[in-house]
Amino acid sequence: MKKFLSFLIVISACFANAQKITDKEAFKKCRKEFSKKICFSDKDGVLFYSDRCAKESGTAKNNGCKWPDSDGDGILDKDDACPSVAGPLENNGCPWPDIDGDGVLDKDDACPNVPGIVEKNGCPGGKLDCTQFYEDEKNKFEKFREDNSTIENIYSKLSGNLLKYFTEKNKNIKVNLVYLKFLDYGPSCDYHPRNYVPTCTSSRNTDEYNFLLIKFWNKKTLDRFVEKNNVAVMVRYPFKEYDSRFSTVLSEELHNYLKLKSTGSTSYIFPQGQKAVKANAVTIVIEIRFVSPYVLDITYNPNSGGLYPVSKKLEYSNGNWNELKN
Repeated sequence: MKKFLSFLIVISACFANAQKITDKEAFKKCRKEFSKKICFSDKDGVLFYSDRCAKESGTAKNNGCKWPDSDGDGILDKDDACPSVAGPLENNGCPWPDIDGDGVLDKDDACPNVPGIVEKNGCPGGKLDCTQFYEDEKNKFEKFREDNSTIENIYSKLSGNLLKYFTEKNKNIKVNLVYLKFLDYGPSCDYHPRNYVPTCTSSRNTDEYNFLLIKFWNKKTLDRFVEKNNVAVMVRYPFKEYDSRFSTVLSEELHNYLKLKSTGSTSYIFPQGQKAVKANAVTIVIEIRFVSPYVLDITYNPNSGGLYPVSKKLEYSNGNWNELKN
């Protein structure tokens, strides 16, 4: 009986192995030239000279190689509807979509076409209370003002000589008119539903920029810049918004000074003896970006042909403004 069972086991094993052999005639031919071990080196039933992956077990349908999983999501490429992007099996290997981009997947989003919030299952929420947020932003700006209250003394060492960086690049050029990029007008510290999602927005970055700009271009430095360089200056400024928007950063003295020299919403500051913009004036635009109160990005863009734009980064250290190399 034991011998009979052993015989059945051997016969079953041979049958099972024969099932794996994909081409029996080719196998017989291979056995005549090589051993069975060589013919099926990786034991996957694909003869070694037809096996593109002879050192690892694969499938006959993929020429002896394993089916790849390019995106590593556990779903073989042959069964993956999105083989290059990982996704769950429940969605055929594709990531779940989020059409409105609110962070709530469409399958869980009660309002899939309208941005919303998680607490409302992807639907728009109610108005957000920004009271504490605005109070914190206000306190941070007040501290910024206090920390930089005397910085105009440092800026005065640079403002009068600001044109030299442009004329160094544009030799023998006499600039007649400079347009100064002035106050920034947004955003304000109000409640704004952004894409129907309640969001608290802050004006602190804008307020800090305006504060530093006014410290750089106060009445005294504007006058000195104009007279020292014998150049006219043009400044755009919405005077009617002084009380509602700019009174916290713009001194009343500078406000009245610019208003006195204004035509509409543009102020023209001329050197002594000049009363109008010269014909065919060489004009440039100067814009200052405050990387920090002590690091400035300054750009000079010509409005006249034949001149080169200039960009400089300056840092105040050891009592002087020094150019930083990019």
